[in-house]
Amino acid sequence: MGGGSHNSIAVEFKDYVAVIEGPLNQQRSLAVIAETKRTFPNKPIRYLVNTHNHFDHLGGVRTFVAEGATVITDDRNRNFYQRVVLAPQQRTLQFDRLSQRPFAPTGPGMAAVQTFTDNYTISDGNQTIELYHVDGLNHSDNMLIAYLPKDKIVINADLYSPPAAGGTLPNVSPNAVALFRNIARLKLDVSQHVPIHGNPGPQADFNRIVAPVAARAPQQGGGGE
Repeated sequence: MGGGSHNSIAVEFKDYVAVIEGPLNQQRSLAVIAETKRTFPNKPIRYLVNTHNHFDHLGGVRTFVAEGATVITDDRNRNFYQRVVLAPQQRTLQFDRLSQRPFAPTGPGMAAVQTFTDNYTISDGNQTIELYHVDGLNHSDNMLIAYLPKDKIVINADLYSPPAAGGTLPNVSPNAVALFRNIARLKLDVSQHVPIHGNPGPQADFNRIVAPVAARAPQQGGGGE
């Protein structure tokens, strides 16, 4: 579900849909929800996968929870999401849909968040999304990547935005090096990169561009940008 600055990815399962990333704000998420329903009619959005807790990547999370989705994110985000992002208090500067929905008595946002430490899998026996914590990254210590083994697609936020086919990048960030090393560590068989920022690109270009830099870089990954 392409956007001007941020994309979301809708993945169809047998009886439901999982959306990866609810960025920016309620307006953007309402548009993604509407397009997802049009593309996959009669299938509820059961999960919203959130890559990390930077404001531009969680701004639409509350909208998906109001739709009935469970947020899946790194366990390092748990307290912040339960106590702040999904807190039941009304948003008074910009009233949103979740402010109108009562929460379960188990606590603020409790039922709406599913977290994991190292990896997590969503599967119906046919389609699968594998989620992995990104090691060695300074940009965020609660970052995840999503991998679709059936299609050999890896989805990332803020780590690598592919250039035009056959092109190159003016510089290779430490974030891209961290992604390269995590793909190798996890032994993921990747054919295509689908970024939250930018357009998809092949793994062959990723290897051509990033591998030489990774070979020269210190072992710590990172990136504060």
